[in-house]
Amino acid sequence: MTPAEFDLVAPYYDSTRKAPSEEAMSAVAEALEGAHDVLEGGLGTGRYALPLEARGFRMTGADISRGMLARAREKGIDRVLLADLHHLPFPDGSFDAGLIIHVLQLVPDPVRVLGELARVARHRVVAQLPDHRAGGPSLRGKVRERYAELAREMGYPLTDHRRYWENSDRVLQLAPPDRVQEVREDISPDPDPEKQWKDLRTFGGLITVPPEVHEKIVARLRAELAEEPAPKGPRSRALRIASWDAPRLRTALRSVAGA
Repeated sequence: MTPAEFDLVAPYYDSTRKAPSEEAMSAVAEALEGAHDVLEGGLGTGRYALPLEARGFRMTGADISRGMLARAREKGIDRVLLADLHHLPFPDGSFDAGLIIHVLQLVPDPVRVLGELARVARHRVVAQLPDHRAGGPSLRGKVRERYAELAREMGYPLTDHRRYWENSDRVLQLAPPDRVQEVREDISPDPDPEKQWKDLRTFGGLITVPPEVHEKIVARLRAELAEEPAPKGPRSRALRIASWDAPRLRTALRSVAGA
């Protein structure tokens, strides 16, 4: 999504995403062990930064969305900066570690972003990456495709928001991490179907559709699909927490850039 769309979603973002699991938080904290000053690229609303601060890390966050940063500040995260992750405005070695959570699939140049984190980190770089190797078309994805068709018919064409799902495998192949830990993340849908339809609007740029048009589209979808926008029952997805020695990662990525 664009910065403006993230700004629109920011007030509702936390209520439509599950809190990080204890297993995922522990894996990230373990990967950051030994660091104190940590820069999180793609801070968002601070869903990871806040519990990491509670664990003793001194978190600084960079993000392209003013709205997301405002929500993070409301939670008490004071060290935040509006910035493009491809061009971080910090001197070399400004932090003990760089952290990026579930963001690399959103950027067109993951090597540049990871390189910037390695540049500003003295010791460690940690990335949480989605694992879509075993995934297939989701019901939510099919619903969104039909939603986009109906929105276009009603005069509200949606921007095509590309997801660079291949980025995770690409960076792992170009610069093999020192360690990769796999964990599972609960993504079970809310049991309330009405909330499922409401939450759908906060994904993939749908927030730009006016509320009254959204309601018309949802009515059409419900009549056509005869099912809710997410499958029933418990669901989970795999996450990979990768960690690198920052100097070694800088060397590896320079080799990639020079190839």
